[in-house]
Amino acid sequence: MRIPPYYRRPGWQRFLAGVIIGALIGWCIFLFQFGKVHEEMIVELGKNELHIEQLQRNLESLREREQEENNDDDFIIEEISIVFENEEESRLSELALYDIEQQATEELEHLLDQNLENVAENRELLVRTIENKRYLANDYEYNLIVHQITLYRTLELHVEIVPVSDD
Repeated sequence: MRIPPYYRRPGWQRFLAGVIIGALIGWCIFLFQFGKVHEEMIVELGKNELHIEQLQRNLESLREREQEENNDDDFIIEEISIVFENEEESRLSELALYDIEQQATEELEHLLDQNLENVAENRELLVRTIENKRYLANDYEYNLIVHQITLYRTLELHVEIVPVSDD
């Protein structure tokens, strides 16, 4: 018994070439989609880890506050929120923006549970603290320029991201 010589027929040659090329294209599409999903999962995991750390610090702060049992009706800073005004123009990834936000929040973390009047008196120092620090993300340094501060139970800062120029 002998195997028929399909390699001599052009129809079979085209079919086998199409199968091989189709398999290669399919494998490339699979690798692209897998890489994209994997990258999204890494970003989400990084965000979740940073969020968990922040929530643990907030939990410790709330436990300390509960132990102190202040029955005062004074307003205190309970949360710090940072809003980037040029988020799209800066062309930074979500993870880089989140990292810069976390670094700035850590810089202001000492203000949590502080009296609102004390923070309002020192808002110039607060602005200088944010603007004079360099924030590292993706091996580049950035500065933040504060445009607006809103003080209430949530300290809200509207900032602009500016890359540091090497002079």
